Amino acid sequence: MTLKSKSQVVYDYIETLVISGEIKPGERLPSEARLGEILKVSRVSVRAGIEKLSAIGLISKKKGGGSYVNRPNHENYLSVFTPTLLHNTDFLELLEIRRALDTLSVQLCAKNITDAGLRKLHEITDAMESAQDQNEFFNLDKKFHLLISKYSKNRFLHNIQLIIWDVIQKSQRISYNKVAKPVVYRVEEHHQILHAITHKDQDLARIYTVRHLEKIIDTFVCEYNEGKDVKPLKEN
Repeated sequence: MTLKSKSQVVYDYIETLVISGEIKPGERLPSEARLGEILKVSRVSVRAGIEKLSAIGLISKKKGGGSYVNRPNHENYLSVFTPTLLHNTDFLELLEIRRALDTLSVQLCAKNITDAGLRKLHEITDAMESAQDQNEFFNLDKKFHLLISKYSKNRFLHNIQLIIWDVIQKSQRISYNKVAKPVVYRVEEHHQILHAITHKDQDLARIYTVRHLEKIIDTFVCEYNEGKDVKPLKEN
């Protein structure tokens, strides 16, 4: 088991206080001296942990006045939560959560999408056909699924999907690239999902989306994560 650095102990402790609501947005953190006493670490470690939290926008330091919890807004929403997930999540967990959330997203999208949204999705799948490399395909894949979540018309669901794809992009690209092969099959799966959305068939959109994610999960488990017991969802 890898031991946490002392600055990470400080980071995790303060983050827990904020997430639990023990320290609310706008409130001041305990002093560096007090944090050092509580966690039995040096003030150097406390400062390092606070610097990390400040860098992601969770807290702000005021000269001569301590550190305060920031009030979340649209600009810092992802930057606050993504770093925590980067060191606490593996690719299989992301796939499992995508399997659940993408299913909901696509059903709502099939119900709510506009003609303009359909045109955008068609442009993305057309571009997938001629993607030159894995990086280009990743960017198109990300746009496709995030556009679906956007047209779910559920902002909370869309924000969660933004976080998931941010984590995949920043820490899980190697795993993603492995299971995204062969690209030709993945493109066809996207065409099937789009076909169902175009015809506003929520049930078929759900089935194609579950099938799409199940194939990715099966590939990951069988080829790159042997030994993990993952039971696929059964299609209705």
